[in-house]
Amino acid sequence: MNRIEQINYKEIKRISPSQFFSMKNCSYKSVLNEAFDKQPLLPISANAYFGTVLHKMLELILKGSVRNEGDFNKMFDEQIKSVEDKLQMQGFEFFIPLQKNIKDFGIKKVLLKKHLRSLPEQSPKISDGKYQAEKWFESKDKLIAGKIDMLIEFGQDAEIIDFKTGTVTQDVLDDSGEIFSDVKEEYKEQLKLYACLYFENTGRFPTSLRLIDLAKQKFIISFSPSECNFLFEEAKRLLQSTNENINKRTFVANPTEANCKYCLYRPACSYYLKLIETDYSFNDVSGSIKKLVKYENGHVSVFLQNGEKLFTVNNLPSEKYEELNDNRSKKISIYNLRKEATEFVYSATKTTMIYA
Repeated sequence: MNRIEQINYKEIKRISPSQFFSMKNCSYKSVLNEAFDKQPLLPISANAYFGTVLHKMLELILKGSVRNEGDFNKMFDEQIKSVEDKLQMQGFEFFIPLQKNIKDFGIKKVLLKKHLRSLPEQSPKISDGKYQAEKWFESKDKLIAGKIDMLIEFGQDAEIIDFKTGTVTQDVLDDSGEIFSDVKEEYKEQLKLYACLYFENTGRFPTSLRLIDLAKQKFIISFSPSECNFLFEEAKRLLQSTNENINKRTFVANPTEANCKYCLYRPACSYYLKLIETDYSFNDVSGSIKKLVKYENGHVSVFLQNGEKLFTVNNLPSEKYEELNDNRSKKISIYNLRKEATEFVYSATKTTMIYA
């Protein structure tokens, strides 16, 4: 059974453009991320782990380290093995092999391979322009920093490109109430912060900002220097106020479904644990062990008492029985469950984890 020891809070040295949106919505998530040295307390989805492979492969393609199908297949297999080795070390072997846990694994691999075709198109232009993959930029005061996936410079013109392996757009309502598809706000803000980082280092703003997804769809992000500067200063103020809260131990959290549902530090968040005592919309439960049942098939059911509510969690593996039995009447929290049709009844999944 997992346990949260005393949390070692630490100041956050800098904020990255990719971190800003999440930190703005709930700064305590970033506080916990730093306190646990960026090591998640819950398993990320299999798609997220695969996403790191896709993004790394894009980086290698852009750098020219992968230029043909032979290089691609060799490096792809190496990246998959590296991630699976890491999963094994973390105790998340239920995700292995990744190929069997990822929907459309083959299709995504084919889409990724199509990015190889971009290289011949770019090579004639290299003498006229400068291409830089994974270019690191930081602000003069070093409070904001991050890597730009691709920077293309032609004379005084510059284009910043960011690659996304997941969904880039979402449905939003316009002023008349009509639904239309638009790039996610967090991605817009991320690119605008990169634009300001580029300005701090070169004295000029980029000519354009662009997102490219796995299917090679291109999304142009409109921007102005003033809104980029506004976000830049907002990010610095956010970092400063968060660090002040860390030093004073006056944390500010914003526990909502949007902020908490996929947060990997839920087990250490007292604000979230208090929320699920009365909000039963999540796939996590908390309560004192009231009863345990071990069935002939080896599966275990645990009954948790939370106030007047009694939660039932079924299909826990047999090896959990003794551990749970040793903690009878004690309060535990169980994460990443599947809700059943009957109210307050859940089933364990391959990613279910228990914290005491």
